[in-house]
Amino acid sequence: MAASIHSDLASTRTLRLMLLTTVFLACSVAHAQDSKTYILAARRSGAIEIIDPKTLLTIGRIHFDLPPNSSGLNRISAGPDGTTLYVEGPIPKGPKFSDAAGGCCVLYSIDLTTMQTRQVAGVGGTPSRNAFVTFDGVTYPVAPSRGTPPHFPRGADELFDFAQIRIQSGMWMDGRDFLYGSKEDGSGGLLWSSLPGTPDLGHGVSVEPFAKVPGCSAPMNVFLAGVAGNLFLYEGFGWIGDRRNSCNGVPGGAWIIDPATGELLAHVGPDLYFSELVPNRDQGELFAISTDDPNWRTGARLTRIDGQDGTILNSRVLESDFWRIALAPLRNPPAADVRALFPLGRRR
Repeated sequence: MAASIHSDLASTRTLRLMLLTTVFLACSVAHAQDSKTYILAARRSGAIEIIDPKTLLTIGRIHFDLPPNSSGLNRISAGPDGTTLYVEGPIPKGPKFSDAAGGCCVLYSIDLTTMQTRQVAGVGGTPSRNAFVTFDGVTYPVAPSRGTPPHFPRGADELFDFAQIRIQSGMWMDGRDFLYGSKEDGSGGLLWSSLPGTPDLGHGVSVEPFAKVPGCSAPMNVFLAGVAGNLFLYEGFGWIGDRRNSCNGVPGGAWIIDPATGELLAHVGPDLYFSELVPNRDQGELFAISTDDPNWRTGARLTRIDGQDGTILNSRVLESDFWRIALAPLRNPPAADVRALFPLGRRR
């Protein structure tokens, strides 16, 4: 367990070190050009939808011919200049991946002008993935970086049995790094906050227990999101291990948390079972994907949320599918239904 915690911490901090210069340079180029921010939605069944963030209406789709029984489309992002999309897709057929063809996932790029699709990196953890890093919905080509991993946070063993605590989620907001860790069932959480590059995260703040269900020992998937100066803590649903498959009465929604005291300040969207919350930092809003069913058969919804008070601004019912979203600026998105010129899996 200790090794996995250290790895999670190192990964989070290394990502920040790699992006300190890359993010700001690339963002300045992208925003200076003729671009507009859109919601990018990947559907496992084989389509990318480009969605207007105000109306939540789809303005264009890119369709793909996927192999039968493949893992489908997964994570979605854009390139820094807004002319390229990146999507996680099925492993292609080939001599190296003959046994894993159709499984998850290699990285593909889509040129928004030509719709040319090509594989640009292998599965996660392979050397080719070190050439890319994704932050706030944008995937950057970067040189490999050897960041110094931080020390494990002091004080965790004072509140918990060291073997029980695990880092659940990390994020960046307002110039600070945040990490959240808890027991398997989500109780007794700790929140750490530090400036980028700090070698030791300190003691952390004890967080009030949330979403505790009597008699339920299933582990929770807990995530952080931050926007408009508010820090949101929520249980992620629709993933492997969704607690609703084994426990009754699991609450939905997200909690606004005071990072200084660990107090839960407000409960947002209690009737929505969020799969992910994506911040629009420029507008102070959150975009949420939720699903009433652990297996995504019914009740999928896209929701726009005010990041200051948690008000639901508008929402849209989605077709039954597994959805992943990101928010990023694009320069020339398709304004109709189009098809990728080369099916996923054909290496160029």
